[in-house]
Amino acid sequence: MVTKAVSGVRPTCVLLAGLAGVSVGALPGCGSAETPAANTTPGAAIRADGLTEPQAELAKRVTSAPAKAMAGSGLAGAAGGVHVRVTTGDPQELQLPIPQLVGGQVPVCYLISSTPADAVTGYRFRKAEGGDVFVGVRLAGKEQDVRIAWSAVVLLTPRDVTPDRTPAEPYRGATPCAQATADEVKKVAGEVWPASGKVEEFAAAIQGLVRDRKRVGRPASLDAVGILRSGENGICTANANLACAVMRAKGVACRSVAVVPTIGQRLEMHRIAEYHVGGRWVPFDPSSLTADVPAKPWQHVVMARTAVRDEQAAMKPRMGAMAGCPYGQEAELLTPGVMLSGEDFFWTQAAPLAEFEVSEELAGKAAAAWGRYLETGVLTPGQVKARSAATAAELAEYLKGD
Repeated sequence: MVTKAVSGVRPTCVLLAGLAGVSVGALPGCGSAETPAANTTPGAAIRADGLTEPQAELAKRVTSAPAKAMAGSGLAGAAGGVHVRVTTGDPQELQLPIPQLVGGQVPVCYLISSTPADAVTGYRFRKAEGGDVFVGVRLAGKEQDVRIAWSAVVLLTPRDVTPDRTPAEPYRGATPCAQATADEVKKVAGEVWPASGKVEEFAAAIQGLVRDRKRVGRPASLDAVGILRSGENGICTANANLACAVMRAKGVACRSVAVVPTIGQRLEMHRIAEYHVGGRWVPFDPSSLTADVPAKPWQHVVMARTAVRDEQAAMKPRMGAMAGCPYGQEAELLTPGVMLSGEDFFWTQAAPLAEFEVSEELAGKAAAAWGRYLETGVLTPGQVKARSAATAAELAEYLKGD
């Protein structure tokens, strides 16, 4: 939840109390073949042994950072956690989003641990059809509260290190949470479409649409039509769904993206949108937490890019998610014997660690090291040391032998 303003940031996206949609019982379809989880490919097991202290140290550095927006390229730190309750004696599973290797974003180091330490029997990378990577968590079969914490170092640069080749065409149509063909959506799209026809101006107009809305009732769901009818504008998931629907109503491909803003403030998760123009996916924030159009690559850490399949699952009942939230953007509970617990059931935070110019060589070296980590599940000593890098030269030295 955003509690105070940060220089250059508009704190308009607030997770309203009672709207997280947390469910504590088993729901139909949880972990079934109908969910996108069934379409992920198991990858390497993550070797987390001996990394508990570095994980906690990095998380503390992120969470104790001042509330200040990252102003340029360099290293950002990200951290997060989930609090769950295992309710049966059988092994349980959940899935978490992680920083992605995409565009100008290169994860350098990812560390994860649990409390109690023996509550998790394994972590494993899982790759979705769209290319995103998640972490699957296998919980021991014991009735108990479990806290899972992670922290990461991410290199952010305007260089297009790993271009996003996701096809645009599937993101032009209506889906259950982005109803682009609904009359209400088409009407709004016509009202805010700029005379110039420029998509960038259209995105800015959508920010204004969201900002100026007045609440007339409590939203029952987070889909575009539901949020339009409520007038609510303080839920970033719904704002992103609305932006996607309005963009698509005018034939512009658009998708929502789960991110952690690099502003040093604790949130649950933030959602922005990306429209497709000129062969590129261009980010902007419908909630105006960051008002730049397009958003700068160092203004957020990308955690999950929404696939059409994820939108198709948004309105289906599942544990821990309000109707309208696309699949995979937060913790996904894959088995019925585990539930989110407590007020801190899911949280994220990101902050600047070091700002410097990023060379093509350094970005490439970091990307290659991350690729090997995804294949092996083993971080190199240099990647772990990268959590303390303060300059490009220090980071290059740490990664020299990787």
